Amino acid sequence: MMDVISVNKKSNNENIKRVRSMTTQNISKYARKLINIEDKINVHDYFLHQRPFTNVKIIINQQTVWCDKASLSAASPIFREQLLKNHKDEPLIFNDIDLNDFIAMLEFIYPIFNPEINEKNISCLIELSYRFQYDMLEQACQIYILKYLSTIRRVFGNTHSFEGEDGDYFISNTNEKNEYHQQRDLIEFHNRTCVDALNIIANLCRWLKTYYYKNNMLPIHAIMSVLQQISVNYLEQALTTVDIDDEIKGYIYKARAQYLEQMHHVKHIA
Repeated sequence: MMDVISVNKKSNNENIKRVRSMTTQNISKYARKLINIEDKINVHDYFLHQRPFTNVKIIINQQTVWCDKASLSAASPIFREQLLKNHKDEPLIFNDIDLNDFIAMLEFIYPIFNPEINEKNISCLIELSYRFQYDMLEQACQIYILKYLSTIRRVFGNTHSFEGEDGDYFISNTNEKNEYHQQRDLIEFHNRTCVDALNIIANLCRWLKTYYYKNNMLPIHAIMSVLQQISVNYLEQALTTVDIDDEIKGYIYKARAQYLEQMHHVKHIA
């Protein structure tokens, strides 16, 4: 078949171009119709109401979510194990998961939807994909995080005076003379935009919490490359918003101390 197409390309090039153009247009029209159909689907309505193919109930904080066993089992070995044990077809109950977060994960399981990972859902997707061992989503979240962290150029504080190469300012541990100023750490991205670091740091701590206990060193190193540059003041503020145990806190502060020692050594060598 490939040989026939190759011959036709040589003898009827113009005809094939016209056919290819028509085919592309038809595919585009069909794709647009599919997109329009998907856009009309209300995600919450889809999962919160029973449909003909649903055969399992999941209770999320007293709210019933309707799913089908095949889709859940194919995506997650955790779901598969729980469903196999559930001989009486009783509902699965998860009272420690936010309903919106759970539905966000379900969107990735059901092919009828075309969801995207973004800054609003990344934190919950990381946690739930690891909890339910949804490997495909785990990998997608990791790729998102690594790409996001690669856009960060540096972290600096507006009350610090630790100067590095080419006029860059890094966080110093000696800021006593500026303590009367309000501490504010900033994150600069490669596109030269700067934002306050607090919310970003809180998210990084959430991500680290998941990856730390899974011993996934690739995202851990990427996250720590940013956290180690943050001032103690901002770290403490961020950690108060995240449920992190003392082991992870110690890991963060140790990495920060090693970073500062290294920067101090580089400065004096220069």
